[in-house]
Amino acid sequence: NPINIESLSTWIVNHSSPILQSLMFGVEGRSTQDSRWLHERMQVKQFGFGQSNPTYLLIITNLPHRNDALKVVLRRKPNKIAHPSSHALHREFRVLESLLRYNKQLKQQQQQQQAFDKSVPIPTPYAYCKDETILGAEFYLMEFVQGRIFVDPRMTSIGSKEERTEAFKDALRVMANIHNVPWWLIGLEKHGGRASGKDKTNPTYIERQLQRLLQITSNQSELMRGSDKHDVKKVEKSIRQIAQVLSQHASQCPNPFGLLHGDFKIDNLIFHPTEPRVIAVLDWELSTMGDGYCGWGVAGLGDMKLEGTGILTRPEVVSSYCQYHDKARQGNEHLTTRTNVSRAADYNEAMAWAGFYLSFLFFKNCVIVQGVAQRASIGVASSAAASKVAGLLPEMVRLTKHILKEFP
Repeated sequence: NPINIESLSTWIVNHSSPILQSLMFGVEGRSTQDSRWLHERMQVKQFGFGQSNPTYLLIITNLPHRNDALKVVLRRKPNKIAHPSSHALHREFRVLESLLRYNKQLKQQQQQQQAFDKSVPIPTPYAYCKDETILGAEFYLMEFVQGRIFVDPRMTSIGSKEERTEAFKDALRVMANIHNVPWWLIGLEKHGGRASGKDKTNPTYIERQLQRLLQITSNQSELMRGSDKHDVKKVEKSIRQIAQVLSQHASQCPNPFGLLHGDFKIDNLIFHPTEPRVIAVLDWELSTMGDGYCGWGVAGLGDMKLEGTGILTRPEVVSSYCQYHDKARQGNEHLTTRTNVSRAADYNEAMAWAGFYLSFLFFKNCVIVQGVAQRASIGVASSAAASKVAGLLPEMVRLTKHILKEFP
């Protein structure tokens, strides 16, 4: 997925975004240089992660107003997609802009430093381009955040068990903050479906997701190349069987309503270089409005053999989440009276349904990994690790079936 640096440089030079112009060309906020000037100073490196959308680091050196190199992240759609609603970078950019405004509002409102931090740490979004002629697909630019990304969700590279516990808890705090964002006040009224459920004509978030994901898995199977068709159909059949089991309970799930990240997990978080706290949440392309309990990707770790590691058990995850949720909700109770919107998290209810939500999470990840495999099969993988990730699909399906069977 090479980047046309000349075309990108021309777009940046001509773009009207004040923050982008200021970063590239100084406090004047406008370019007096041509694209060749920027082209000569720009290097592009593709990140190894980013299985869905190709992600790149732009390194711009020898800028007269900076002593160090400027680093900017570029996220781009793949050239070929299996479903029109996939890889929704315009939604990702919009939610980042809205959260940036929200964080600024919170900073102005919070007078006491001891107050519970309700902000959602994100990279600053710079500029979005929907013109596919520039790089062959839509893309956007955002801040490069220096920190730690843990590919292993157990965060084994953190030496201290106590620090690992604190880092894990801070991830839960941030997730609870996301679910309590007053979306209707920051421009996200049309970001996704509305609160619903308990009615065949008004399906729950999980029901809607099952329908959409089944369509995506069908499309991905049709686009697979160079694979044994029998194996492809076998995987699709297994995914459909999992969806059928989940659908039997989806209409009765708690369905609390709020802003969702859509793929909240440890390797989508950037932690402070030395402290056990989250400084940025990445990869918002699946963000929508829906059931907050779907965010418990980290809760699945509680079912692994992690005694003595500092990683919380599933009951501890749910308990911590409920506590952080209530803290994040304080002061917002009066903002809405809608059913299920901004309602308090209930520990007993959450524990009773934890196995169901964990199963749904793994089902969703099966569809995501199938998409990685599909793109690798047609030569448009978004990262060098795509083939390795794609090879996990059979095990992902097996594990999802195990969770459905074994955990309440």
